[in-house]
Formats: sequence, C-alpha cells, structure tokens
Amino acid sequence: MKLILACAAALTATIAQAGGNPFAGTTWQLLSIQSMDDAQGTTRIADPSQFTLSFGADGRAAFRLDCNRGTGDYKVAPASDGNSGTIRFGPIAATRALCPPPHLDERIARDMAHVRGYLLKEGKFYLSLMADGGIYEWAPVHTAGTAQDKDRIVKPVRFASGKSEAVIRGRITGRQYVDYQLRAGAGQRMTVSLKGSNGANYFNLLPPDRLNEAMAVGEFIDNRFDGLVPDDGLYTIRVFLMRSAGRRGETSDFTLAVGITGTPLKAVPAKVDAVIPGTPFHARTTAKCEPLYAKARECDAYVVRRGFDGTATVVLRWDSDGGPKLERRILFVKGEPKAADTPRPMTFTRNERGWRVSFGGEEHFEIPEPLVYGG
Repeated sequence: MKLILACAAALTATIAQAGGNPFAGTTWQLLSIQSMDDAQGTTRIADPSQFTLSFGADGRAAFRLDCNRGTGDYKVAPASDGNSGTIRFGPIAATRALCPPPHLDERIARDMAHVRGYLLKEGKFYLSLMADGGIYEWAPVHTAGTAQDKDRIVKPVRFASGKSEAVIRGRITGRQYVDYQLRAGAGQRMTVSLKGSNGANYFNLLPPDRLNEAMAVGEFIDNRFDGLVPDDGLYTIRVFLMRSAGRRGETSDFTLAVGITGTPLKAVPAKVDAVIPGTPFHARTTAKCEPLYAKARECDAYVVRRGFDGTATVVLRWDSDGGPKLERRILFVKGEPKAADTPRPMTFTRNERGWRVSFGGEEHFEIPEPLVYGG
C-alpha cells in the first residue's frame, strides 16, 4: 500500500481542468461550518458521512442531511483560474424527519440558498455564503472512474454510549481496503491495534485532510499505535493487504481495536485571540525549513493557539516541487513539541529564537517562539 494518496488530488485536478459543469459526478462530505460570528465559531461535523453533497450532470444536486434527504437545482460558473467561481443552489426540497440534536439538517438546507461562491484548495471544496455569512468545508468522498475507487470502503468508527473504545471485526479480500474514520481533538490519545489472519494485513493512520504520508505505519510498529494526535479533525485508519497479497486475491479476517481518551485541547476563542478571517489560525509567518524530498527552504507557518502557556498546534506548509502543497502539523504542550503527523521520530532543541524540530534526522523546521506563545 502506497503512502501517497492521490484520490482527492486527482479529483481537484479533474475539476480544475473541466469546463461547463465541472462538478458533475462528484460527491463530497461535510467537514465543518465556519461562521464569521465569534459566538458561533466553527462547527465540526462529528460524522461527515452523514452530510453529503452529490452533483448530478443534469444540474440537480442531492443532499444527505443526517436522517433526511434533499434535492435542488444548482448552477455553476467557473472563474478563469479553474479553482474558483460562482455557484448557486435553488430551494432544497428535503424530507422532514426529526433528526437528533443539534439539527444541522435544517441549518444546511437553509444555508444552501445563500451560497454564492466556491473554492477548490488542497483537495478540499469550500462554499462561501453571501455577505460573509460563513464557509462550508467539504472533502471528496470518492473520485469517479479511478482504479482505487472500486476497492475503497469507508466506514465511521462509533463508540457505544459511555465508551471510549470500539472493537471492529471485518474481512478484506485482494485489493480491497477499508477506511475507518473518526474525529479526534488535539491532545487526545489515540490507540489502534490490528490483528489479522493474514500476515500481510496492516493499517496506516492518516491525519486529517492529508493527501500524502501517513502519521503511523502499522508494518513498522507491530500493528499497534499509541500516541497523542496533533490537531483537530477526521482521522482515517486504513486497513489493507500488502500489494503482493492483494494481487494474489488473498483474504484476511481482522479485528481492529480503536480508542480515544483524554480531553481535547480547545482553541483559544477568536474574541480572545483574533483569527485570520476564514481560517482557524491565530497567526501566520514564515519559517526556515528543510522538508524531506523537497527543495523548499522556507515554509508558511500557521498556529492554532490552545492557551498562552506554549500549548498550540503549528502547521507548516511548503511547495512540493510542482505538486500540491505539503504540510506538517506539530503539537506543542507547555512549550515542548509532543506529537506530530509523521511516523519519523521527533527530536527538538531549544534556542533563543524558538525551537528546531527534526524528524528522523532528515527533516527540520525552525519554529519562532512568538508564533506559539503570541506577542
């Protein structure tokens, strides 16, 4: 199984190159609703598979709205850059079953009438409401026509009431793979263990919205992971057979145990520490860097502060020599780097300017102190 995940990138590229109705045949799942009102903030979707948007070639859009379904017309006009444009939805005709709180189905159906623009960026799809009313953030469910699509199975991880661990039993055959998805917050501890009847059965742990390397590779850690997660979002546990076993059509019966413990480190609210409009980040700067397999020596550095004691998630982004931007996320707790979204071992040194954080002795980032602490 490759660590390079091309599905979302291929979907974005296809849309960017298309004309007329560029979204026909694509399906998206809702990750978050970003409000410009500090009182509401950002609403994270606990189970994105419950809220989906599918674009038909006939100018009709189909919605899954939790326990309800909806349909409506849409019209799109791409801009010259191929990654943005205007989009409008007609009235959404939806069923009216009473879904569990917080009743997001009603809000989404209502807000779609106020959508005016779209943006495709780093594999995700953003719908903006009129008059700075908010932003809807979506991720691709699948890429129509790709070789991977027919082999991929997506399932949410659900914990029983009052429980923080789930045990899942399943079977995969050949090139099939299952993406088990669950939401976690920065600073929470995630545990994953996999036992398969086939010795070629492994898992990769993928961080939120990442299209490149995994943050844990089961093959190298005896199919066991126990660590802090560096950022908020939807994590994916990919269960698969090694390529050679998949080609032979082998089968594995597996047991997957997943746990989430601890309290998430909440972001400082925007009314206390202002955020960059339309983002969750409290600040942005540039930082010296030496990312692996890239020529970049300067990265964009962003931060979500989770306190003013040196607790924060730092996000570093850089050009991938012609491809989409890549990134690294590092969780600081009280002034020390504690977790990151890479399987390479992390080390750091403190200096008068901040920190030099390294991964596997091959990848290096200079993190300025004011970015983490503020000021």
